[in-house]
Amino acid sequence: MSPGAYFYRLSYGGSPAGEETLEVVEKGSGLRLLLTAEVWLPLPKTRQRWQSDLDERSFPVFFAERVEGREQRVFRVEFLREEGLVVVSQGGESLGLPYVVDYHDPLSLLHALSELDVEVGQAVRFHLVGGRAYAERLPDQGEFRVFRLRPGLSYIYFQVNLPVRFLQQVGEHVFEARLERVEKRMEKGRRRWV
Repeated sequence: MSPGAYFYRLSYGGSPAGEETLEVVEKGSGLRLLLTAEVWLPLPKTRQRWQSDLDERSFPVFFAERVEGREQRVFRVEFLREEGLVVVSQGGESLGLPYVVDYHDPLSLLHALSELDVEVGQAVRFHLVGGRAYAERLPDQGEFRVFRLRPGLSYIYFQVNLPVRFLQQVGEHVFEARLERVEKRMEKGRRRWV
């Protein structure tokens, strides 16, 4: 994914469910990914903000998730590769885990998929804190590359390296994010709409 702002319309079971913006910003030799969302369905309504700071290899060094709704939840992860430690914090509690493999968070995983070049039918394993995800390349649908993620059974559609559609079964309905527009970052302060 290249630097810019990506605006998505959300739906749940075919009904409008909110909107979200994914911003990709250059940060030193890496990237900062920021996802902000207003989600109306499924209830309760929430505001969400996710941040992932990636190093030059596109692995995360920091991840944070804030969800505000009926309750407020803040989750943070520091990936201290040199020290061999992953620090997970939620509320006032922190937990240290050994850094034994290169981990991903949800946003760095999305970025990794956007750059992934594998054959149809091939599956790739990604390590997450507390688990793993498998991404399988499905046959292209027109101009879109399609990946199925497990667990959770999600589908992500890419046009070149741009995520244009995300589908996930949530309860009895399908939750969908569909790209509406792109604002590319150009030289300092200049913007271009696509």
